Amino acid sequence: MSVAPANPVCAACGKDGALRCSGCRITHYCGVDCQGKAWKSHKAKCAATPKWYDDDKYRICQDGVKHEGRLELITWDTPERGLGWGGARKEDAEALRKEFKTVFGGDEEKFYWCWPQAFRWTCCGTDAGMNDSCNHHGSGSKPCTCDFCRMAKSLPDSVYMREEPARHGLKLRRGPDRRSYYYPMIGHGAIASTASRASGLPPGVI
Repeated sequence: MSVAPANPVCAACGKDGALRCSGCRITHYCGVDCQGKAWKSHKAKCAATPKWYDDDKYRICQDGVKHEGRLELITWDTPERGLGWGGARKEDAEALRKEFKTVFGGDEEKFYWCWPQAFRWTCCGTDAGMNDSCNHHGSGSKPCTCDFCRMAKSLPDSVYMREEPARHGLKLRRGPDRRSYYYPMIGHGAIASTASRASGLPPGVI
């Protein structure tokens, strides 16, 4: 959540709502507890509200693939990696969080342009500072362009099980995306055999 410019009423308990939902940036809460309690009723409204990151300048990657998930601010710790708020080192996390509130006024869009790695895309579990592609491994509307999916291989444990702030709490696909077997490889023009292309197999499932 981000700090609201005024102090409207909390949508859950009716008390002072100094914070607002960082998804829709409209509904106010007094804290994360009330936001969690109200999430079931607020979820649909939040999803239907246009987001600041819906512009293509945020969603389109360097290879032309488009992120289709949500862009979320990393507010949790990843003790296995010694990382905290915003994906920063634990010793720097609190200072970064305070800077977000004081310097940027809790405005996620402004903060994004200063520290994009503090955000993650839920469609692929990568931080927004790595914008070369969306390696969704089968959940996107377009074929995944990662090397593993192109080689018809699932992600190895060393990659899939790795603790990363951007992957926290997400149920991500492991691949391979079956549409990628014959996806033209950038710079190589390689495609799969006619037999693979004619298999008619659907995208992989979770």
